[in-house]
Amino acid sequence: MFKIDKWLSIQLGHPAYNTNNIDKSFSFSKYINKKILISIKSNRKIKNSFLKKNKIKLIEKNLTFIKNSKKEELEENFFKNIRFANSFDKKQILDIAERSFINSRFFKDKNIQRNLAKKIKRNWVLNFFRKKRGEYLIITKYKKKVVGFLLILKNKNDYIIDLIAVKKNYQNLGFGTKMIKFLENIVLKRDKVKIYVSTQSNNKDSIKLYIKNKFKVKYRKYVYHFNG
Repeated sequence: MFKIDKWLSIQLGHPAYNTNNIDKSFSFSKYINKKILISIKSNRKIKNSFLKKNKIKLIEKNLTFIKNSKKEELEENFFKNIRFANSFDKKQILDIAERSFINSRFFKDKNIQRNLAKKIKRNWVLNFFRKKRGEYLIITKYKKKVVGFLLILKNKNDYIIDLIAVKKNYQNLGFGTKMIKFLENIVLKRDKVKIYVSTQSNNKDSIKLYIKNKFKVKYRKYVYHFNG
């Protein structure tokens, strides 16, 4: 029923599990007072009575977007300050990762300390440099400084935007759009490729970015946490 999340377990220092289905007859009582995190990602909203009985909390509502990508004719210098990341960019990228994603479930869960939530996102991106996660890592620069990054996963013929972040003072200036265009026009080898991306329903800036770039909502999920 529960699948162990080995990487997250290491980050938290105690067992972490994931599940997509909850049997309503199941009781979490045996996990009470144990160091454990169980993440439940459900297509449907779970009844409040069941949540209250088992001390489960709704952490976030997720939207998954999809786009059938198509290459465009763009100006020659459109990608002037955008390129693939290298090891020299690592420190700046990790600094951005620590300061971003405040809408993510790790920051929303009051049982996870803020410094630990920052560490989780930092190490998430660090996995790319360790060749453990991600197909590509794109950066955007302004005045020789990295101000944003885009981490991409590949799933067979489709692509997933795993993480995208832009420094707070540089948001809403087109950097996010340019990185997405870089993915579509430089990374993708052929037309008719699907790109997926998920974000929280309260992350208005991200939703605005994806709609602007012609992504459409594919499905919704509710994310719950049980902390022993």
